[in-house]
Amino acid sequence: MKKLITFIWLLTISSLVLANQTNLLPLGNPQVANKSVVKLINNNCHIDDYFGYTKKDWDKYNKRCVLSTFSQTPYYEILFDKVIENKKVYIFRSNKFNLYLKKTIDTFPSGDYIPKSKDTFEGIKESDAPNQFEITLFVEKSNKIINNLIVHFLKDYAGDLAQITLDFYIDKKLNIWLLEHGFDEEGASAMSWQHYHVEDSGKFNLLDETNCHFEDGIVLLCDN
Repeated sequence: MKKLITFIWLLTISSLVLANQTNLLPLGNPQVANKSVVKLINNNCHIDDYFGYTKKDWDKYNKRCVLSTFSQTPYYEILFDKVIENKKVYIFRSNKFNLYLKKTIDTFPSGDYIPKSKDTFEGIKESDAPNQFEITLFVEKSNKIINNLIVHFLKDYAGDLAQITLDFYIDKKLNIWLLEHGFDEEGASAMSWQHYHVEDSGKFNLLDETNCHFEDGIVLLCDN
């Protein structure tokens, strides 16, 4: 009972803090900001025998695959919950423009989508068509949207045991890093990585990127 009261108290305090904040940055998964994460994923997140893996095998996989160690910034889960509830969540305000997150696609049955830090199919219902969840970052000036960028999505192909995820990290200087990665029976692989900066005009300026693709469906090649 004491733990429950403490949890409710912390949740209430966190909500009050969020309501009075004009800048909730940094936000997201900090590991995404490091470009080397692409190589770390592609070199260490393979799976030899998905259906034959024991608990010990999965424990070893989680230790070597960097995706399993992704951390989140403070208030991330609370903000995510508000976005899932279809609320507009402001994360930055200034005299030049405001930034807010909003859910733009959600085809998951009610209650099925739960953001997780690890690749897993546990708890997601199988369907013929892929379920999708998407969050977009909007730039707002004088109550008008002047720009937008998709910063998170999950495309779940449960029938094929496959997922594609886009993770993000936004720092206090308005740098935005995006990491797209996939997961299937053969493991996880990084597909693309971008580094943007939000300019004073509200424009998203692409500073750096790398893209990966399978050659002949076997060898994963990345540029840059």
